Amino acid sequence: MGSIGAENRLDKIRLSSTQIEEQITDYSLSFPSTRRRDVEWGMKLPMFVPSFHKYVIGRGVIPRQNEFWELYLSDNESDSQIRRLSPEQREGLKARVYRAYPSLVRDIHFALLLRESGKFDEVVYNEDLDIIQGVDLIVVKNGDTFAVNLYTNTRRAHRGRSKKQFRHEELKEVKNIELPISFRGSKQCGAFFLYSSRELEKLEELIQDYTKHS
Repeated sequence: MGSIGAENRLDKIRLSSTQIEEQITDYSLSFPSTRRRDVEWGMKLPMFVPSFHKYVIGRGVIPRQNEFWELYLSDNESDSQIRRLSPEQREGLKARVYRAYPSLVRDIHFALLLRESGKFDEVVYNEDLDIIQGVDLIVVKNGDTFAVNLYTNTRRAHRGRSKKQFRHEELKEVKNIELPISFRGSKQCGAFFLYSSRELEKLEELIQDYTKHS
């Protein structure tokens, strides 16, 4: 269990950040252009993260984009919202899942990278943090706990982040850190843009700033 009481999925993931890079280097990415407002914002659909964790922990590999979509559908075939989707809405959901997939890969890779760095007392990565508190991961440094929010530095991602902030419970005794990734100059692995030492150093700087002013 993590220091904040959440089970740490990193304890069950049998992969290193380097192994993830080796796996995904030849994975292709596709982004259907379909965007439906009802599917994007108007429905309470099952979260994507549990299916992703289930695959990675159970199989010890990162799913390909289409494999993740098929698993998500299989995991949630009994969900009433999923069953009621029209063919057009289902295509909209598929496009949304496909767009979310790279960020799920990026987050798990970065969580492992942070843990492997040895620069933090603890790194906690758990889907309940995302679903309940809207937090991507937790890091503990010198006894202080930080909620780290990961997203791409784009207008759409900032909009999604602002909506997410007001949909979840807030963690007490935790300092929030926003850590958007800019694709320009970021680490590229095949078709993926990843967090790397650049963002690790930025996170350390932000933590130092919090410490100085607390």
